[in-house]
Amino acid sequence: MIRRPPRSTQGVSSAASDVYKRQVYHKHETLVNVQFSQVQLSQWAAGGQSSASLIAKLDQFWEYDGTSLGWDTEIHAAFGLLHRPDEGVLLKTDDRIEFATKLGYRLKDKGSLTALGSFRTQMAPGFAAVNGVPDPGQVTSRFMAPGYLVVALGLDLKPKDNITVFLAPFTSKSTFVLDEELSAAGLFGVTPGESARHEMGGYIRLGFKETVSENVTYAVRLDLFSNYLEEPEAVDIFSDHVLTLKVNDWLSTTLGLTLIYDKDVELVLREPDPDVPGDLGEMGNGVQLKQILAVGLSLKFT
Repeated sequence: MIRRPPRSTQGVSSAASDVYKRQVYHKHETLVNVQFSQVQLSQWAAGGQSSASLIAKLDQFWEYDGTSLGWDTEIHAAFGLLHRPDEGVLLKTDDRIEFATKLGYRLKDKGSLTALGSFRTQMAPGFAAVNGVPDPGQVTSRFMAPGYLVVALGLDLKPKDNITVFLAPFTSKSTFVLDEELSAAGLFGVTPGESARHEMGGYIRLGFKETVSENVTYAVRLDLFSNYLEEPEAVDIFSDHVLTLKVNDWLSTTLGLTLIYDKDVELVLREPDPDVPGDLGEMGNGVQLKQILAVGLSLKFT
């Protein structure tokens, strides 16, 4: 749980000090980011393609710190599109919905017995690309296909003001594929024909945020999950890195990197070679990477 810095009670009576201890702290913060870019070419001898892209992000945070209970909630949403007018192509470049909430009972100043719930999915369908163009006949994902739900009970620690550590030996992870075709294909680790896969294991969630300089911040999140009953050494990994360079109150540059590894998710490691008869390409698990560099409007509401 995120804790407010303790108030100084030097020079006040013990009764006044007790009042300070009983006071509660709550905070609400909303961040809105919109980034846009455009390239327009006309009779350009060096070649190239006209394009326009838009990425919109919404991040909301609620924090409550009572005398013995703390409650933190986060909502993150992002959606991005790239349009290539010369080809009439519209590509999805970002798509994310995430909700996480933690309710903790304070055991001591820097630790809480905490229950956590988190959910992650996407909004729009995703399609396989054929020669760089999305094929609407080959759907690879939809809303809640996949969808991930984690429910965990453990200890939430804050060794420093900018570091959080959540250790949960009792964790349920559920993967949902609520699309008949994707479910029938057994994608995202579900048994073919089933709509969900449930796992029991251990979960670690690390958070770090550092103000590098007056207008530069760096934030990292790392989630690790190990299935106790099936290949516990094959740890699922979700890692998010965000470097923000603030130009002024409404303009910023963001560099983001997201890394995902899940052995149950099959990826296209090699596209089929059309020149080789019968070549089906290569499928298997691997590391998923997404990198975003964007400049645009950035607003903060509290």
